[in-house]
Amino acid sequence: MDPYQISGKRILFSPLNWGLGHATRSAKLIHHLCKNNTVVIASDGAALQWLEIEFPTLQSIELPELKMRYSKRFGAMGGIIRRIPHFYRSVQRDYKAISTIINNEDFDLIISDNRYGVYSEEIPSYLITHQLRFIHPLSAMISGLIQNFIEKFNEVWVPDDVDHLLSGELSKPEDGLSIPIEYIGSLTRFEENSSVEKDIKFLLIASGPEPFQSRMISYFDHNFSLLKYTCHIVSSTDIKLEGVQSKNVVNHYKPDSKSLELLIDRSEYVICRSGYSSIMDLFRKKQKAILIPTPGQIEQIYLANFHKNNPLFKCVLKAQDLSKYMKELI
Repeated sequence: MDPYQISGKRILFSPLNWGLGHATRSAKLIHHLCKNNTVVIASDGAALQWLEIEFPTLQSIELPELKMRYSKRFGAMGGIIRRIPHFYRSVQRDYKAISTIINNEDFDLIISDNRYGVYSEEIPSYLITHQLRFIHPLSAMISGLIQNFIEKFNEVWVPDDVDHLLSGELSKPEDGLSIPIEYIGSLTRFEENSSVEKDIKFLLIASGPEPFQSRMISYFDHNFSLLKYTCHIVSSTDIKLEGVQSKNVVNHYKPDSKSLELLIDRSEYVICRSGYSSIMDLFRKKQKAILIPTPGQIEQIYLANFHKNNPLFKCVLKAQDLSKYMKELI
């Protein structure tokens, strides 16, 4: 099914609350669906809060909290593997909550962005994900489990094109799937870069789990203060930095979509994690950027490697490369 051709339906739309990437990338599709459909949002935590601000007129439903933690030693995938029983229970809680919602309210279909428990046997259910393959030394331990979850849906929608331009091997299922795969093109809330004056040298978009976000902010706040250029920092964590803020560094806490897009348009270079949603946004805007994978996050490391020859991006795969790249750009 082409999601952009859906009309006259009552839709339950549920993004994963693991960072804001799933919520923000879903915004484009939600905006489009709202033109000819009734959309109800279901999520939890920061993702639900962001969506309620972005779509203040839409009905929203809070789902059980789905906690996803990083393992300090093995990263995101390792954290999932160590906590498979908890992960499975979380998916089952989502499924139970959705079953209750479907029994109490009339919906024509479900769209889930990476939320494996949000589906129903009673109505068509569609999964948005760019990750049909897990590239990790331990991935064989959970690949069958994840594929089993995916195949509960009627169809999977991959936010990339059929040439896998942005996602590479991640969107190529290793053993095939028993359900159809539709490549729906990248999902981004932003438009192509505008002709706004570039009056910001570096824009840091800090994201991801703690303590990595706080460390990222502290590192760049210090290094930006040593430059003569205007630099800005965007974060989703309200962090009180020690000392007096430098006059050339401006901090922004949870800006809305339009404000963030304007900051990106004004920036010569963006510095951010190499998450897939960020790459879709930057690629759409043809924005030059330094991509830094979250430590231990194998998917982000893969994406940084995959895009290291893209002329838009400098990909920091070694710590010593960061200072080298920044010196080249000054």
